Amino acid sequence: MPLKDLSAQQTLFVRKQPSLVEQIAQGLIRYIATQGLRPGDRLPSERELVRMVGASRLPLREAISVLKGLGVLEVKHGKGIFVRRLDLGTLFGKLSPLLRIQGGMDLSALFEVRMHLEGSIAQIAALRRGPEHLERLEASVEAMRASLEDRASYVRHDMAFHQELARSTGNPIFHVLMATIGDLLCELQYMYRDSVEIRRLAIAEHQAILDAVRQGQSEQARLAMLQHLQNATGRVKPAEAEIPSQTVIGEPSD
Repeated sequence: MPLKDLSAQQTLFVRKQPSLVEQIAQGLIRYIATQGLRPGDRLPSERELVRMVGASRLPLREAISVLKGLGVLEVKHGKGIFVRRLDLGTLFGKLSPLLRIQGGMDLSALFEVRMHLEGSIAQIAALRRGPEHLERLEASVEAMRASLEDRASYVRHDMAFHQELARSTGNPIFHVLMATIGDLLCELQYMYRDSVEIRRLAIAEHQAILDAVRQGQSEQARLAMLQHLQNATGRVKPAEAEIPSQTVIGEPSD
């Protein structure tokens, strides 16, 4: 077999090794975990980290930059490198455009997931919500009313309501899942028709969910959420408008 053919065949069995920057980033994550560092804790100095990883400053700084982008670290000039509180919802949200495109996700698929997921979220939130959650949920509904004629502002507060409801369950995984779904819906929202009347109806539905959650009526909260999503599915129709280059953070006006 010619040498060039052998070489081409052999490359099929070569496993790509992590780059030095990737290795350092993974090492820093392991260090944070094994040392039990919490948000706000400071890492060793850059000089000490260079010694610990056995590499030069350049790949170390690149690895730190990668972890900054992921929301793991924060660099305060003149003070040091600190652990940030990891927001998994934000992290997954950054990937939502790729998830939609590569995963073949459309609006019907997202609504199907929401029907199963958000009904349970509302049900659990009614049992576990605290006074601080109710305060933020009420603020979101009031903000939706105040921004009835401002679509961008309205959908932002609409999203805040659903995210806060997920937080009210006390289970952070619900928040992660809702952040992912919410950003996927954000990518699609300008493909659908919208009106002030649709928003007005949706506000009443959010209020019904909030009332049931406030009263601790778990089954009623679940049913109110399912009714809201069923109505949203019927109201949202394809429109001719294209998704603009910049979209607001939110969900379809449902």
